[in-house]
Amino acid sequence: MAHKLTHLRLESEARMIDKNQFFTTTTATEQTAKDRIQGDIRRIQRLGYRDDSVHNLVKSLITGLANFLYNCPLDMLIEAELRVKMPVLHAAQFESLLLMAEEAWEATNHPDIRQVTTPLIFRASLAMNGAFALFLDHLFHGATDVANRFQKLEAFGLSQRLFHHWQSRQPQIGPGDEYALVDKFADMLGIRGWFAWQPNPGHHEVMTAPQEEGVTNVDLLKKKYPAAVWHLLAVLKRYDKLPVEKVRKIAFEAASVGRHGLDYASPEPKYTLKSLPDEQFTGLQMMCLMYAGFKRIAPEHDLGMDLNDPFLTALELFQTGESGA
Repeated sequence: MAHKLTHLRLESEARMIDKNQFFTTTTATEQTAKDRIQGDIRRIQRLGYRDDSVHNLVKSLITGLANFLYNCPLDMLIEAELRVKMPVLHAAQFESLLLMAEEAWEATNHPDIRQVTTPLIFRASLAMNGAFALFLDHLFHGATDVANRFQKLEAFGLSQRLFHHWQSRQPQIGPGDEYALVDKFADMLGIRGWFAWQPNPGHHEVMTAPQEEGVTNVDLLKKKYPAAVWHLLAVLKRYDKLPVEKVRKIAFEAASVGRHGLDYASPEPKYTLKSLPDEQFTGLQMMCLMYAGFKRIAPEHDLGMDLNDPFLTALELFQTGESGA
């Protein structure tokens, strides 16, 4: 909550001096990205994926990287500020950020995901994860060594340049200046045309009542798409070995546990199911157990979870793996 509220405060401060901008991707920026990775798209097609699946996969990869680009430097600013201004959160911040870093490392290096991630997108993602790892070691004054695992990777030099630029700019950042950080990261990663800035439209009237959503923080869930693909693929492999009644039992029990909400922000495995004893699951894993389960037993049922794109990617990975392609 503190992190999200700080996001809103930064946006509000920028708006008050007419410097607020909205980060967005468009059909034009998506095409710019596709033009850069055409050779890799053809490589993915040769793996045996259908054209519509390749389109969904590439769109998901491009959008996911763009979202990471926007959030990486801003999240570093926010966490640095919270470290100074909210010492009561030190312990929670330490545990949460280290768990999230571990989740990001595992998702990025999952072999099934690496197989269908283009080299440019993979390198950019690794570079930003490495920069964030350097930031964590800096934030916690050397109590951690998160960046160590990145040091032997080819992208680590770029990680260092990203972090050092962020570190040099951070003391002078004023309202709205954070957007220039995003631009500089994009320049260094070679993906500047993969997004666009839209001017702040100012105040507007709410014409209709907000709709209830099954997921309360859609932006956060989108950040977790790479991890969701990995978890959904694992669930598909699990369910493939089970009779439909067992799948039904797991899905319904997961839905029952989650009826009051699941903490999908935390990578801590803190949920259990009687139908899967001796295992513990994160909130995101519980959502994946539900989503993939209902896709099998009641595909017409809308769970209110924005997991369709990662599900289609995981399904294609699963089907291609089963066919031996």
